Amino acid sequence: MDSHRTLFITFLKGTRLADEVLAVRFHGPDVVVVNGRGDTFKGKRPRKLTRIQTYTLVRQEDGRWRIAAFHHTKRKPLMESISHRFAPGLAPAAGS
Repeated sequence: MDSHRTLFITFLKGTRLADEVLAVRFHGPDVVVVNGRGDTFKGKRPRKLTRIQTYTLVRQEDGRWRIAAFHHTKRKPLMESISHRFAPGLAPAAGS
């Protein structure tokens, strides 16, 4: 992903990535959607990750998995807490 490569040699230079997988859903043998949380950081890894991430991966003919699409958005912990209280089914299986 050239756009991400550009970010890490400019604005995000010197940072690292932290992530945690919350769910993996296969949509046939060659497509998977992965939901998780992540963040960039310098120094110590953050305890709470502030971005919700969704990856769509596709298995290529050579058997390797490639990212076909990626999306992330900033978390709103207060709104998540309210949503999970009134609609517990919205909470990810790995916890909040």
